[in-house]
Amino acid sequence: MFDKDRFHNQLALNLGYQRIVNDKRINICIDDEQYSDDVMISIKIDGFSSPICYKVSEGLSQNGLDCLDENGYDDIKIIIDAVHQAYIQANKAF
Repeated sequence: MFDKDRFHNQLALNLGYQRIVNDKRINICIDDEQYSDDVMISIKIDGFSSPICYKVSEGLSQNGLDCLDENGYDDIKIIIDAVHQAYIQANKAF
């Protein structure tokens, strides 16, 4: 079973205070109510026409990653990797 509280805590650790609070160009929304056993991630970026949305268990599609590469959003790829790592760590058995 997916532990949403553990995921939230791990994501905060992975991203760090600076990225979450001080980087006003990036807004990360976590919808943990839409799906009972998953989390929907929405990353809104200044200068990007639409938010990047995906279920954390599925990750971002290759097409979405390619779009980030084309537009030079390396910092967003770091966030996406941090989200993925938080998901893995939240699902590890104790």
